Amino acid sequence: MSRIREVMLNLPNMFKSDRSKGWNRVIEFRLEGEEPSVWTMIVENQTCTVTEGEAPGDRKVNMTVLGNSEHIVQMFTGEVPPMTLVNSKKVRMKGSIMDGISFGRMWDIPKKA
Repeated sequence: MSRIREVMLNLPNMFKSDRSKGWNRVIEFRLEGEEPSVWTMIVENQTCTVTEGEAPGDRKVNMTVLGNSEHIVQMFTGEVPPMTLVNSKKVRMKGSIMDGISFGRMWDIPKKA
């Protein structure tokens, strides 16, 4: 299994549902780099699902995450702190700044020493 696939499909396990009350969103990941791909995350009723491919046509995308697949892997495995990747513009988010802040708080990302 590819690294990005493994990381993306593990996101529901890292999701802190208690931090998503009332936050129902569709997030699309459009990734380039070593493993280019598109992923859709749906956060709804305090649950998180992730599928490969574009968002279904009947769902409005609220936020798009852009960057290289290797940076998304680094972010969600704890290899590089998420804010380091965001501040250096290696990972970018298009959409509401409030959605970006909320999105950032919903993960149990491991800390690497």
